[in-house]
Amino acid sequence: MRDNGVRRRLAEGRPALGVSLTVTDPFVTEVVGAAGFDFVLIDAEHGPIALDQLQVMLIALRGSSSTVLVRAAANNPTSVKQILDLGAEGIVVPEVCDAADAAAAVAAAKYPPLGIRGFGPRRAARLGGGRAAYIDRADSETAVIVMIESASAVENIDGILATPGLDGILVGPADLAVSMGHLRDLGNGEVQDAIERVVQACDRRGFPFGIYAAAEAAARKWVGRGARLVTIGSDIQFVDAGIARTLALARELGAENT
Repeated sequence: MRDNGVRRRLAEGRPALGVSLTVTDPFVTEVVGAAGFDFVLIDAEHGPIALDQLQVMLIALRGSSSTVLVRAAANNPTSVKQILDLGAEGIVVPEVCDAADAAAAVAAAKYPPLGIRGFGPRRAARLGGGRAAYIDRADSETAVIVMIESASAVENIDGILATPGLDGILVGPADLAVSMGHLRDLGNGEVQDAIERVVQACDRRGFPFGIYAAAEAAARKWVGRGARLVTIGSDIQFVDAGIARTLALARELGAENT
């Protein structure tokens, strides 16, 4: 098992910048993996990604220098175990509302006596050194990150940050806004205040803080604010942006030649 670049950057206080994937096509995955981001985050919570599709995506990322993280569909040990057994280098766990939820996420990612992960690293143990090498390094090199995406998680942030074995947190601004009653106003000031509360809690503890940044301005803001784990785009976002630019050009050229 290779050194985990994201864990190293978080420990050193350097930002790790990456992109999110939901398209299951292995060629798209391979192209994104070859780009050279610090990490690639496969979103198996909101993306239509079955386990066999996830394995193909991980195979497509085999030659990538990016650390490969996977966002689980739920905070349960079976989901976490299956993702790690397929060879993910880190797990991003949703549905974390308090310290108990965070502890459950960490336990699911660690072998006994540190946790409850069952043994069966089907693909993972065949990458970079074999089973013995994987056993020696799995607990120490696997990144465990939890999502802060609800009002209750913000209320319980100090307890979450105190969880042993947790490497970082990742704020989901959209889910947080929805949980606070702002479905139609994702940028509401109350949501920004809640995020700032999380940031300040992380600052007090020197704990790695991360966030989904949907736009360039947000990415610049949060990296400047000290965020160490930032998603700065996604495959669908790249498609949308490319379509918008090309469609604007097509309409401009069409108008000029009518």
